[in-house]
Formats: sequence, structure tokens, C-alpha cells
Amino acid sequence: MPPDPSAGDPFQHVAGLLREFSREERTFPILHIRRLRPVVAFSRRDTRNPRFELAAAAAMAHGFAAHVRPVGGSAAPLHQGSLVLDHYGVDPDGVVSPHHRFTAVAEALRAALASLGLDARVGPVPREYCPGDHSVNARGRVKIAGIAQRIRGRSWLVSSVVQVHGGPALREVALACYDALGLELDPATIGTVEEEVGIPTPHTVAAEITTAYVTHGLVRPEDILEST
Repeated sequence: MPPDPSAGDPFQHVAGLLREFSREERTFPILHIRRLRPVVAFSRRDTRNPRFELAAAAAMAHGFAAHVRPVGGSAAPLHQGSLVLDHYGVDPDGVVSPHHRFTAVAEALRAALASLGLDARVGPVPREYCPGDHSVNARGRVKIAGIAQRIRGRSWLVSSVVQVHGGPALREVALACYDALGLELDPATIGTVEEEVGIPTPHTVAAEITTAYVTHGLVRPEDILEST
């Protein structure tokens, strides 16, 4: 099924929201949890790859729209089995010290996934998509969640993706796009919560994640927005 062109760019609001946060004297961060239509979220680095148009066409051929997201170093496959967690806040020292946010979010996601029964660990697995030191994996073998960050002025966004179900489609489109870009990827490293512990419901996973964000002091319950 071809992507729905009427769906628009699911990332177009991010830059404006970061500007708005920079202007505001906002005290508390917010967490927005959402699910998207099938999309390959390419990075700005990907767009500089001379084979980018081939990769975008590969995504479309697999029924995924192709859009550029404002975070991340490489392409990430997303669909309705993926939870996108956008954590926004303001920090006068945001540009100077971003690493503690990576660490805090990774630990919250690890704790949430562990509470669901996964052998959840922080760290990359070899040849994963959009590799990062703060990926959250299962058993040291498959990537379940990825974390990226964007800073603009005093505002920041830590955007995470947790793959809940639909692993075969994610692996297929990711391999096609990475092959088109000439990048290394082992599709077997793409895992889901359902494949690990048999839980296919995004709402169940989202509930554990919000609990973890609150108990780890990352967000207040009243500042969680869900469109899952």
C-alpha cells in the first residue's frame, strides 16, 4: 500500500515548538507520546548522501513515507507499532551539558522495558540502525529503543522510539533503505517488545514508560500528552 501523501510531515512542528519553548519561561518539561503512519525517518546526514533519493524511493516502495526528522544520525523505520516519545524542556545550560539527558532517558526506558519482562540493557548492538551509545537493547542482541537529541537555544528535545510490534515490516524497509544508502545494517538486530515478551499493545507499553518517566523525575503526570 503506498504512503498516504495527505498525512503530511510528522516532524514539521518540532522546530517551531523548540522556538516557542526557548521564548517561554517554562519550568517543567513535557512528554508527548504518539504513533505515526508508516514512515522512514531519515536524518539530515542521510540527505547529504548521494544515494538519498534511492533510499527515499525504497521506503515508498515498501509502503513507508520518507521524511527528514530533526534528530538522529541515521534513518529509523516507524509505523503504528512504534511509540515515538518526544520529551521537551528548557535548560539554560542545554548546549553545554546534554549527556545527562541521554543517560536519564535511557535508564527510564530500560526500567520500563524491564518491568515488562525484557532483559533490557543500555548500549548499542553491532550493526544496528541509527546506532547510539544510549540505545536500549534486549539480551544484548536486538535493539528495542533508540534515543536522539536536538538543542535549540535554551530548549531541548530528547526523542525516543520504542518498537512494540510489527518487526518483519520494520526489518524489511530498514534493510532496503540502508542498502540504498550504502550503509551497514543487520536487520536481525531490529527487535520488538512483542517478539521478546509477547506484549503487542502500544498502550500497555506506553503506560509503563510514563510511569518510569514520572518515577525517574523526568516529567510530572500532568505534563504527559498522549495521542497513541
